[in-house]
Amino acid sequence: MSATISANSANTVNFLIKEAMANMPDTFNTKKEIDEYYKKVMKDLSEKMKEDKKVLKEVKKQEAKDAKSVPKKRTKKVKELDEDGNEIVKAKKPLNNYQKFIQDQRPKVKEEYPELSGEEIFTKIAELWKIHKENMKSEDDKKSDTEDEKKSDDDDVIVAKPEKKEKKAKVDKV
Repeated sequence: MSATISANSANTVNFLIKEAMANMPDTFNTKKEIDEYYKKVMKDLSEKMKEDKKVLKEVKKQEAKDAKSVPKKRTKKVKELDEDGNEIVKAKKPLNNYQKFIQDQRPKVKEEYPELSGEEIFTKIAELWKIHKENMKSEDDKKSDTEDEKKSDDDDVIVAKPEKKEKKAKVDKV
């Protein structure tokens, strides 16, 4: 809509300039007189446009006040019904491990650090999660090692767990 308004105002300005130049007196003899007339016309147009903008702003403010005074009616959510006309209750998705961890740790961190803001509390919980996650990985590794050993004992064959290959360091090209 603003593009339409600006296009219309540009057309209006162009039209007003053409009209002013068409109404220019024939008594001007020099280019200097014509330039002065043009500058005067442009100054008058810019002042008129400023006044129009002020009036438009006031109209918009008044419309906004009128719109605020009338309360909006809230629309009710349409409830989904089954064939018998009973409301369908949707099951919520269960929380993942991270969400459960946050839910458990938030009151503890708030109690331990009451001076922290919400964002800082969340940062602290994220740090705790990182530590917790590393601990979980190390426990999983220990469990898998013991499971591998148990399996190998059952088979009477020693199965060595494959070692992780070290990542090669990237070499900067000069």
